[in-house]
Amino acid sequence: MKVKQSKLTMMMLKAIENNPQAYALIKGNKIEGTVSFFNMFDGTLMAYQISGLPTGEKENHAFFGFHVHEGKTCINDTAIPYEKTLGHFNPTKQDHPYHIGDLPPIFASHGTAWAMIFIDKFRPSDIIGHTLVIHEHADDFKSQPAGDSGMKIACGEIKKMN
Repeated sequence: MKVKQSKLTMMMLKAIENNPQAYALIKGNKIEGTVSFFNMFDGTLMAYQISGLPTGEKENHAFFGFHVHEGKTCINDTAIPYEKTLGHFNPTKQDHPYHIGDLPPIFASHGTAWAMIFIDKFRPSDIIGHTLVIHEHADDFKSQPAGDSGMKIACGEIKKMN
């Protein structure tokens, strides 16, 4: 039996056949991964794979906050982890969770997460030069200014793909 793929699925596959417009290499204590950003429609197709995430107490599953931050570097040389990433990227001065940098949470199983999501809040070119941050807890989508997602546990600098 042949499965007929939707037009949208075909467009997504075509988008990822090409090089991404931007990428971030995620690093943290035992955490590593790659995030790729592709132009798609009037937004971004974001694909990621991340491993080494802490496991939760129930069945080794856990949720993590995930945000584009306004800072430009992941240099981690202060007492506060990834302090130089600053706050969520929010050039339009929206309340949380409507910052441009607010992303869906990461869902990890046994410390690994893979996903592909479409975001219509920005294009890859809008976030190049900023940072991508993983937080220790899931975003609650209501607390101001940043969703009470806890300490920053990993970071990647968003760079233009050559």
